[in-house]
Amino acid sequence: MFGFGKKKSEEKQNAASGQIVPAAAISDDKFVVMPEQYVPRATRTTGAGMNKKVLLLTFGAFIFLGAFGAVLYAVILAPEAPGPALVPITERGAGQSAETQTPDAAEIAEQPAVPTETIVRGQALDAQNLLIGSLAVTVPATVVQQYGSGIGITVLTEDDLALPSEGVVLGGLYSLYPAGVTFTEPLSIELSAASIPDSYDPADVYPAYLRGVRWEELPDYQTTLSGFAAILEKAPSGPLAVIWNPEEEHLSGEDLSFTRAFPTVDTDADGLTDAEEALFGTSAASPDTDSDSYLDLEEIQNGYSPLAAGALLSESGLFGTYTNATYGYRVEYPAHWLADSLDQSNKQVLFISDTEEFFEILIVENPLNTPIIDWFRGQSPSLANVKLEVVVISGAPSVWSPDGLTLYTASNGLIYIITYNNGTSDEISWPNVFKHFYSSFTFGETSTEGETAEEAGTGAALE
Repeated sequence: MFGFGKKKSEEKQNAASGQIVPAAAISDDKFVVMPEQYVPRATRTTGAGMNKKVLLLTFGAFIFLGAFGAVLYAVILAPEAPGPALVPITERGAGQSAETQTPDAAEIAEQPAVPTETIVRGQALDAQNLLIGSLAVTVPATVVQQYGSGIGITVLTEDDLALPSEGVVLGGLYSLYPAGVTFTEPLSIELSAASIPDSYDPADVYPAYLRGVRWEELPDYQTTLSGFAAILEKAPSGPLAVIWNPEEEHLSGEDLSFTRAFPTVDTDADGLTDAEEALFGTSAASPDTDSDSYLDLEEIQNGYSPLAAGALLSESGLFGTYTNATYGYRVEYPAHWLADSLDQSNKQVLFISDTEEFFEILIVENPLNTPIIDWFRGQSPSLANVKLEVVVISGAPSVWSPDGLTLYTASNGLIYIITYNNGTSDEISWPNVFKHFYSSFTFGETSTEGETAEEAGTGAALE
């Protein structure tokens, strides 16, 4: 109708008939060319290009995973490296930064602690765990430097030791150690009892230490609001306590001394214990058994028998002679006691009584032949300032221990230690027998290798 269909029909016919339809003429001045950068480029992906991309992606993934693992290890698993030593700001040198400051070896070296005055305390408690008394000891710096922790207090109970019948302990018992030592500077002590009955006369309450079997008042003490204060140049040899003692006169404590073991019962007060009276066959009811006007103990000490006037003790058969088979020393001991070496070296020999007590001779080497006094002080530095009791045994200087139970002597590169061992007893049954024992001791010649003293002509081990 409007000719649209006719035109289309003609175009189809022309195409079908192969006729060439000329293109429309376009003027040159009307032609516009698109800039090259805006012209889409035709690309064609080949198989080789795809393979390169896959390889690159795979390689990149491996690098990423490796880097990620390294980061995890550094953060979580790697050990922490030690950092630089830090120096306090106050110790840095002038103009020196915290980053560049390094500690001097001399500055970081451990410096020895300077001893200072120390207070040692001990507190006594009752069965209900209530405080009943205390002891405080002020130790000067010089003494701390010398003894350190070697100074202390042991709190005792009345069941720990036998106490005198006179006197009542108030506020606990205290043992100050090391006992019997004279210090370079005096110690200050404060001893107190939590409660003192009003019925007790204050004049009968005082600080004391146990000297043997009697209480001895401390010298120059002062009464304080809390108890008693005193200055001690020497540690008491026995326990300290506040006591109430209205019946006995106070003993003077001007010179504190070492506690010596006390003898057992002596019925006739002749100086021989009842145990020794039985051993010698003397009368425990008479100090002069044979009535020859010489006391039994006096006769024994001079080598005479107390049973017959003029008879020698060596002929009584009461003592035998022991000769050490290796070292050749000789000593007399009660014949019915057991003499026994602990091993084949014969360095330690016991002489055993019928009680728990025994005598002992122990030998130790002294290759430098150190004099016995110097050797003893070297073995016991805590007794450096203590006056020693020196005697002569078998022609050689000998030193007593402070308790009077051990004697040290030396000869030919050997130290001989002669001891009274009283076991668990606080008393000794054989004081005079022990004196006869060590007084009879004589040195012998040490045997050569493989040869006993008996073979060398020094006599039998037992006679």
